Amino acid sequence: MRVMRTISLLLILIFFTDTGAKAHDPQFSQFYSAPLYLGPSMAGSANNGRLIMNYRDQWPNLSGRFLTYAVSYDQFIESINSGAGVMIIHDDAGGGKLSTTRAGLNYSYRIKASRNLFIQPGLQMYYYQRKIDFDNLIFSDQYFGEIILPGSRETPPDMQKGHVDFSSSLLVFSDRFWAGVTLDHLMRMNSTVSEDLNYLPLKFSLFGGVKFELYENILSREEQNITLAYNYKKQTDVSQLDLGAYYFREPFRVGAWYRGIPVISESTHNDAFIVFAGLNYNQFSFSYSYDVTVSNLITATGGAHEIVLMYTFNTSNIGGLRNRVGAVPCPKF
Repeated sequence: MRVMRTISLLLILIFFTDTGAKAHDPQFSQFYSAPLYLGPSMAGSANNGRLIMNYRDQWPNLSGRFLTYAVSYDQFIESINSGAGVMIIHDDAGGGKLSTTRAGLNYSYRIKASRNLFIQPGLQMYYYQRKIDFDNLIFSDQYFGEIILPGSRETPPDMQKGHVDFSSSLLVFSDRFWAGVTLDHLMRMNSTVSEDLNYLPLKFSLFGGVKFELYENILSREEQNITLAYNYKKQTDVSQLDLGAYYFREPFRVGAWYRGIPVISESTHNDAFIVFAGLNYNQFSFSYSYDVTVSNLITATGGAHEIVLMYTFNTSNIGGLRNRVGAVPCPKF
C-alpha cells in the first residue's frame, strides 16, 4: 500500500507541479527497431516499405507495470527523393496511472552529396497527450487499516493535457557508415511555452555506426557482417549513452549493448546490459531483447523485455532502386 501511495503522489507532482522532477520520453533498447522515433530522417531509410510493431515491458517485478507499444510505417518515394512515414506510440506508467500517447507524421528528403554519400534532413509533426487515471490512484485518507475506502476528494477538472509538437533531424550516410542528430520537443524553444509544464523538455540525440562486411557468397547471396553502433541522448540533466554491436548472418542476428554510461552528467549511475537475438523469415523479421539491470535496482526490477515484429514490402529492387539511391546500412531490426 505504501508503494501505491508513493507512486500516486509522485505522478501528481510530476503532472501538476514544478518541483524539479521532469518527465522524460519512453525509450526502446532496440532503438533502430523504432526508426521514426529515433529521428524523422530515418523515414524511407531502408528504401523498402516497412511495417514495424514494438512492445516493451519494463520493470515487471514492480507493483506498477511500465508498458510501451509502438507501430509505424515508412516508405521511400523515389520520384520525389523523399521518405514518408507515420508513427504511433503509447506508454503506460505505474500500471496505467499515467499514460502518454504520441502520433505523428514524418518526412525526409534525400540529397546525393557525392557518389557514395547522402544527406537526409527530416521533420516530424506530432500530437502528444498525457493523461492521469484519477480513479486508479489511492490517497492516504482512503486507508482504514487493511481496508481501502472510496476517495473523498473531488476529481480535478482537467486530468488530460495535449499539444502539437515537432522534432527535426539530420542524417549523413554511405553504404558503410551513418551518423545523425535529432532535436525533439521543439516547441520548448518557443518562449511562450518554455515555462509550461505540459511541454516535455527538449531532447538532444546523437546516433550512428559503421558496418563491416565479413563475407558474402555471391551465388547464395549469403551475407555476414558486424555492425557497431551508438545512441547518445540528453534530456534536462540526464545523459545516456548506448554502445553495442550486432553480428548478422542470414537469417540470424545477435547482439549485445551496454546502456547508461554517464556522459556530461553529474549523475554517475549505470543502467543495463542488453542481450539481443533476431530471426528473418522471407519478408518477416522477429527480434527479442532483455535488459539485465546493473544498477542498485538489480534485484528489484526484473529488467525489461522487448519484442519487435517487422514486415518489409519488397520494393527496393524495382528499377534497381537500392543501387541508384542507396540505403542506410544501420541494422534492419
